[in-house]
Amino acid sequence: MRKTYLALRSRARNMLIQDWATDDTAPPYYEYPPSLSPHPFMGLGKFVAGRIHQMRAAKSYLAAHPLWFDENPDPTCPRCGTEPESFQHAILTCPARTRVRDLLLKEVSSLAHDATIWSDLLLI
Repeated sequence: MRKTYLALRSRARNMLIQDWATDDTAPPYYEYPPSLSPHPFMGLGKFVAGRIHQMRAAKSYLAAHPLWFDENPDPTCPRCGTEPESFQHAILTCPARTRVRDLLLKEVSSLAHDATIWSDLLLI
């Protein structure tokens, strides 16, 4: 029985993703699964797309993300001073950013890998 090109391609893609997931595991804090398709936010400018990647990987300028040169940084949000400044806090819960969030991100309630913010071009 001969397999079609599309069936072979699909099988190869699935094997590659499975290999990434098992052999090159992401750190425990990185919740986004491996993908062979570029994220829709990659259509944004290089600087903005880079910042989004950094925040998703917990390797950005946010206060709660670890720094290579400072082992004990203060993780408190510099804007509100109430919680650690994580990606979740900065985008969804920081009281100091409520006005901007209400203006731009009313529909966003999650930053999970399957949340609409990662697939809706208007939200991006």
